[in-house]
Amino acid sequence: MKIKINFKKQRRASNRSYNKTYAKKSIKFGPVSLGFITVLLFSLISLFYLAQSNQITTRGYVIKELEVEKAKILSENERLQVESARLESLNKISEKAEELSMVPSSDLKYFVETGGVLVKK
Repeated sequence: MKIKINFKKQRRASNRSYNKTYAKKSIKFGPVSLGFITVLLFSLISLFYLAQSNQITTRGYVIKELEVEKAKILSENERLQVESARLESLNKISEKAEELSMVPSSDLKYFVETGGVLVKK
């Protein structure tokens, strides 16, 4: 008594059950769901674009304010440098006068022009 088993038939049957269990299940979309997904993606892209545009604009305003503040500080710095140079020059003049043993004059005499000559050769 020989028992003959047909492995090919068993294999086909097992393949069918395997395919039903582990087969990739595809998702099918209808025209309404595709339209909804398209609108959703377009809305998300638009929202992202608006957020980026808003962020760039805000940073532009901040940069402009900082540039105005920089210009004010630079002009104030220049004014202070001029003031410092003026005060230093007055101090240098008075120090040089002291080095040369100069003293302030107490009584000033002015010459009145009489129409004549003050100095003769």
